[in-house]
Parts: sequence; C-alpha cells; structure tokens
Amino acid sequence: MKKLLTLIALLAMCSPVLAADKYASVDIDKVLKGYKKTDAINKTFQQRDADIRVFIVEAQKKVVGATTDAERKKLEDKYAKELKSKMDKLQKDKITALQSIENDVRKAIEAEGKKGVYALILTSNTTLYGTVDISDSIIKTLNATAK
Repeated sequence: MKKLLTLIALLAMCSPVLAADKYASVDIDKVLKGYKKTDAINKTFQQRDADIRVFIVEAQKKVVGATTDAERKKLEDKYAKELKSKMDKLQKDKITALQSIENDVRKAIEAEGKKGVYALILTSNTTLYGTVDISDSIIKTLNATAK
C-alpha cells in the first residue's frame, strides 16, 4: 500500500511537467504573406520605387536637354544628390518598416506561446516532426490587431 501511494504521489508531481511539454512551430513565410500590414507596406514601397524611377527618367531628360557642359554638370550633380537623398530615405524607411513587422510577429508569437502554454516555439524550417503548427493563429492575431 505504501508503494502504491508513493507511486501515485510521484505520478501526480510529474504530470504537470509532462503536460507543459507542448511544442509549436511557426511558418514565418506564411505568417508574413498572410499579414495584411506586410502587403500594405510592400505596396507603399513599390509605389515609392516607381516614383524614384520616374524621377530618374525626368532627371535624365533634363540633363540631356542641357545646352552647355557646365549646365549639364551642374544638373548631374544636383540630381545625383537628390537621388542619393531619396534612396537613403527609402532604405531607412524600409528598415524601419521591416523592424516594425518583425516586432509585431515576435509579440504575436510570444502572446500565443503564453496563451497556448507552449514549452517551446520554433520556426517550421527547424522542425520536422512533433510540433503543432500555430501559423494560422499567429496570422489571425496579427490581422486582428493590425492598424
């Protein structure tokens, strides 16, 4: 009888540990494709890229239309500076937007981990078997909180 009680007590102590060992995986590519904010940001930057291409074409026309070498050189310098400024701002804005998306995804994964009582959440490309895919849940959470 004493052995049975000891065995029951050991099982009772071990069962919470075993129950908490739930593992999940997230397909980051799927999450990014399903996140509405990613699509909106991509469209914004595609438009800004197109605007820069239009700027380049117009600048080239003005440089070609210059009547003197001095005027041409002055226009080339002016437009080169403007282009560099536009490209630097675009690059900085892209980095900021990507960091924002990364933070959103990270927060959603952490929230899902706490909500689902997962012991470990991995990216799907690091797991082959034994995890629950929570990508759809992450997408739903992200899109629900998207602005």
